Amino acid sequence: MTPEFAIISVLAGIALGLRYKVVILVPAVTLAIIFAMIVGIARADHFWSITLAMVILGTAVQFGYLAGIAIRAALGSIYALTIGGREPEFNSQIGHT
Repeated sequence: MTPEFAIISVLAGIALGLRYKVVILVPAVTLAIIFAMIVGIARADHFWSITLAMVILGTAVQFGYLAGIAIRAALGSIYALTIGGREPEFNSQIGHT
C-alpha cells in the first residue's frame, strides 16, 4: 500500500512545487505523516511499519516538491527565451525610451 501512497505524495509535491514557496512543505509533510500514521493504525500495522511509511511519505512529498521547483524553473527559462527570442526589437527598445 505504501508505494501507491508514495506515488500520490510525489505527485502532490510536484503540484505544490509548481505553485507555492518552500513554507508549504511544513503543513504538507505534517499532513502526509499524520495520514500515514492513521492508515497504519487503522490497518493494525506494526510500529516500525508505520514509522517507515511515515518516513517514506514525508520524503516523497519533499522529493516531489523539489521536482516541481525544477520543472517550474525549466518552464520559466523556456518561457523567457521564447518571449525574448520572438520580438528582439521590442526588447532592445525597452531601455532606450
